[in-house]
Amino acid sequence: MNKTYFIILFVFFFIIHIKKIHGCHPAGRGCYDRGNYLCGAQVIYANLLPNSILNITVQSPDFEDLGTSAIGHFSMHVDNHGGGYTFFDKPQWVNGCECSNCEHIPVQYTFQEEFDLPTPPKGTWFDIWISIYWGCVNDGGRARDCISEDVHYRDYVK
Repeated sequence: MNKTYFIILFVFFFIIHIKKIHGCHPAGRGCYDRGNYLCGAQVIYANLLPNSILNITVQSPDFEDLGTSAIGHFSMHVDNHGGGYTFFDKPQWVNGCECSNCEHIPVQYTFQEEFDLPTPPKGTWFDIWISIYWGCVNDGGRARDCISEDVHYRDYVK
């Protein structure tokens, strides 16, 4: 094996390892108990606005006052036009939630994101896939354990 290749490979894996252990991030553990209403995260509103802006409101299940802490793995597909856009793939803290504080936050979170496609005409269907995180606990580590649910939402441009 070439010595230069080995050094490059070592540095690459070292950087990946450092990135994983430093910096706090939400870690979803999935939500599988719909029978007890512990699941039920949802997109309650979304619309594609002029100037290529998505306006969206997400909501965590309202139990024990645990609000939306983070969102991630967020993408959109515009039917009829064949276009798609990935907003981000890693979870991001929202609603004022962060590593040191993730308590008493609102159940809903509304935000706007720009996308790189022309806004389609009214009546065009679009799909959104997003992971919603809530109930994050601080276990003293770099990853905060959260309940998460992957949500699909379909609507049309209003």
